[in-house]
Amino acid sequence: CAQLWCHTDGAEPLCHTKNGSLPWADGTPCGPGHLCSEGSCLPEEEVERPKPVVDGGWAPWGPWGECSRTCGGGVQFSHRECKDPEPQNGGRYCLGRRAKYQSCHTEECPPDGKSFREQQCEKYNAYNYTDMDGNLLQWVPKYAGVSPRDRCKLFCRARGRSEFKVFEAKVIDGTLCGPETLAICVRGQCVKAGCDHVVDSPRKLDKCGVCGGKGNSCRKVSGSLTPTNYGYNDIVTIPAGATNIDVKQRSHPGVQNDGNYLALKTADGQYLLNGNLAISAIEQDILVKGTILKYSGSIATLERLQSFRPLPEPLTVQLLTVPGEVFPPKVKYTFFVPNDVDFSMQSSKERATTNIIQPLLHAQWVLGDWSECSSTCGAGWQRRTVECRDPSSQASATCNKALKPEDAKPCESQLCPL
Repeated sequence: CAQLWCHTDGAEPLCHTKNGSLPWADGTPCGPGHLCSEGSCLPEEEVERPKPVVDGGWAPWGPWGECSRTCGGGVQFSHRECKDPEPQNGGRYCLGRRAKYQSCHTEECPPDGKSFREQQCEKYNAYNYTDMDGNLLQWVPKYAGVSPRDRCKLFCRARGRSEFKVFEAKVIDGTLCGPETLAICVRGQCVKAGCDHVVDSPRKLDKCGVCGGKGNSCRKVSGSLTPTNYGYNDIVTIPAGATNIDVKQRSHPGVQNDGNYLALKTADGQYLLNGNLAISAIEQDILVKGTILKYSGSIATLERLQSFRPLPEPLTVQLLTVPGEVFPPKVKYTFFVPNDVDFSMQSSKERATTNIIQPLLHAQWVLGDWSECSSTCGAGWQRRTVECRDPSSQASATCNKALKPEDAKPCESQLCPL
């Protein structure tokens, strides 16, 4: 049993072994009533028999766990264990899924003007994050500039500022992956879902924003802007309930800044975008009572404002034309209005204000110039004054704090020498 020799057939039989040390396999008979075991020839009764190989088997699925949401489409999990039987003596582990999930609490949430992701960001308002002046920061969801693979991380932006943080590596299961999709996050991954908040459901929103609708409950509104005066010019007032809003302002070929910029304001005159002659150059999200409008930024060749969900309140789209430029605007817009909403282009025009820069009728945020970067090299900060002023230029406390423009932003000059 200690050394295995093999001979070859032929004219001159030869015997071979491998490295002179290969023993006989355990269990090989080596004499009457004897078997090889670890290189020794032992009586059968002294040789331990190999245990049978047992492959693993799945136990029954466990009960469904707690739903991740109380409304709006959550997710719950069920698990099973590989223990019926457990793998033994080199047996295979179970093949297949250890966990499965399903949708739960798919009924719509009561309207409160906040998205589920917004609620998760708001939780960090109580963590005493402050700016350089000690003011508490208010956190809102950030979508602009987030990589598609990171959409299920909790990116939150300080309201009115460019600063943002990743508070959680994974949002709560059932959170929408983005404002333009029905897909939801499950354990940090985007998975297909329908407008009925059910995973893998084929149901979709129609152009009217109706789940599973046929597109016959609304009408399309489209138009363009004719040449304008300098200043803020009303394009259209979009009514509450409008869906699939798409406003485009195309720059002229070879011209990065043609002096025309989209602007957006509420019914009470508060600017949500590019107001007070302050232009946002980069992509950003505009949060309106839980609904997100995506803005491309003014530096894009195709400046664009989009929203995919029903608008919670009427908004007026304007075009700001800066004096000194001679490029006529190229603005087109489309959106869909529910049939039961009283809207006409004529009524929208009647509500429009004159096409000039408007005098202050209410207190508004007045912006100072950006300071120089606080650091001559490396990362630093730029600051400006942001003051609430009434029509007589007196300090006021009646401005909408939720719409306060940022008063500080990071800046970076040349690299510091090593």
